[in-house]
Amino acid sequence: MDFNLTAEEEALVFHVVSLLHSGLSPTDDDLAEEMGDEVRPLLQSLLDKGWLVIDEERELALSMIARAAVSSRKDVEGP
Repeated sequence: MDFNLTAEEEALVFHVVSLLHSGLSPTDDDLAEEMGDEVRPLLQSLLDKGWLVIDEERELALSMIARAAVSSRKDVEGP
């Protein structure tokens, strides 16, 4: 897992966390509709770096390591 995130990638991770906390299960298409197609390269980068995973229904989720990293942050509520 690559822990070197850009500010944009980090913001997107915490946006996904926020959506998941709200009970939503966003897909890449949901995020592209909400944020524009320019979010797709960021999503791909986060998938490649091991932060996000996609299930059979194409819903995005944090990887196990990403959940641990996010929950260890003191400035945000962990999943």
